[in-house]
Amino acid sequence: MQKEDDDSLLGRRTYLKLGGATLAALALGTGSASAESHPYTLIVDGSDTSESTEYVFEVSETIQKISSTSTDSSSDTVSDGRVEGSVTDGVDAYEFSGNITSFSFDGPAVVKCGENIEQTVEHTIEIISTEDPSELTYEFTATDEITKIFNDTRNSAETRNDQISQNSDGTWTAQGYTGNGYGDSFKFKGELVEFSPNTGPFKLLIDGQEVDPSEFGSQTSEPTDDSTPTGPAIGGGDGYPNTVAPSEADYLVSSTRELVSAFDDASSGDVVYVEGGAEIDVGRRELTVPRGITLASDRGINGAEGGLIKTDHSPWAMLEVQDDVRITGLQVGGPRWDWVEADDTELGIDARGSNIEIDNVNAFGWGYAAIRSNDDTHIHHCHLHHNPREGHGYGVATEGSDNPIIEYNLFDHNRHSVQGNGGGYTIRYNHVKADAISHVFDQHRPGGTTMKIYNNTVEAIYDELEDEKVPAVAIRGVPDDIADIHDNWFYNPVEPRDNPSGWTNEAIIQVHTDEWRNVSFNNNHYGSSEPSSDIGCPR
Repeated sequence: MQKEDDDSLLGRRTYLKLGGATLAALALGTGSASAESHPYTLIVDGSDTSESTEYVFEVSETIQKISSTSTDSSSDTVSDGRVEGSVTDGVDAYEFSGNITSFSFDGPAVVKCGENIEQTVEHTIEIISTEDPSELTYEFTATDEITKIFNDTRNSAETRNDQISQNSDGTWTAQGYTGNGYGDSFKFKGELVEFSPNTGPFKLLIDGQEVDPSEFGSQTSEPTDDSTPTGPAIGGGDGYPNTVAPSEADYLVSSTRELVSAFDDASSGDVVYVEGGAEIDVGRRELTVPRGITLASDRGINGAEGGLIKTDHSPWAMLEVQDDVRITGLQVGGPRWDWVEADDTELGIDARGSNIEIDNVNAFGWGYAAIRSNDDTHIHHCHLHHNPREGHGYGVATEGSDNPIIEYNLFDHNRHSVQGNGGGYTIRYNHVKADAISHVFDQHRPGGTTMKIYNNTVEAIYDELEDEKVPAVAIRGVPDDIADIHDNWFYNPVEPRDNPSGWTNEAIIQVHTDEWRNVSFNNNHYGSSEPSSDIGCPR
């Protein structure tokens, strides 16, 4: 470590910012400041480099550490007016009184010092869900800028779900949504002035230390008749927290011509917004939703049903979706409603790319499927219904994709709510209503890869066409890994057999084998009597 005097400190690439009236008071070995009336801030900023900076400084009166976002801050020490520390890819900040009596450092960090620069200090805030399943909608306000942290693995902020805005009074507010044991992370400057809610299945960390949310002025109260509904908002619509407002639109459309033009012109990050109440009949057109955009409408905002994109023809598909797209708040309507036998067929949304999110969508009337996944599509809080065609008729067709997540959806009047065709999926926290045609959750031969089916409520007991019991889960063949079926509430009261025996009518069956192979089921509830609260979908 190199010892630096005042002149060399000011002349290096790493420098001490001493300006205006504070220069004389803070210059090494001169001046003084009252701890009560003139606290100063010193910041060692290494956020623009991955190279470590080591530092030691001493003050004549008191000092305390107020923040650190550095990756190596655990060894920093503060004692008797002396600080010894290091900073790598982050910022260390201190508040002190008196004058700096010595300062030495080695490394590329930038050092800033003075009065009233606390607003330049970056703090971290983490909101971590502590239960699975659970949902959390939160909001917090800081006196200065808030930014998202994207590299915190399970606790990374979301590109779309979490929103940040600057308020007219200069403060900043973040609104977000998380749950199921995951979390979100942000950086903020200045002070945290409000956080809500003040209780719930989560913990709040500031600069890595758990704090009580009620310290930040958050308030909770009993909901009134006109308050926003709470709970999981299964199926989306009223009470769904992550809607997109019309004010966020880059393109506002209400006709086929405007929709096609917006898709042609939009760039990644843009929002194409279908006006609430609009009905766009695309006819025989098959449209491509371009990479990186959000296609949205107002479903769930003040009771709105969402703009409708529809066809009376049989496209394949009406909306073909590329990478990194979000579709939210829309109605997506096809030409079907009642049961049909073999005929022309059609597909509503074909999620062809990766990292696609489809949420808060009301989709109906599709002979093949309302939504087809080809990769890691996240399908949640949708109402998928009236897709009843012989041989097909799916709410979601996962085809051969391995990693789609299908959760918090409401299914009704489909031939199969979810179909698999050789890949895998996660199906959780969904509610399937009583009207069904054939079994509910399906996997075709040869049996798929890894299927996780848990915490769903399936009311369907009978095939409404045949008046016979239908399975909630049918695995055809033998999974490569496992079909793990647990903690579901199946209204079908008939429990699985000791050994499978073809197309029978128990709640869980495995076909094309005479023994259970790579299928696990436990802690499921059978029958319409209500189970404990941790069985079935959230309610």
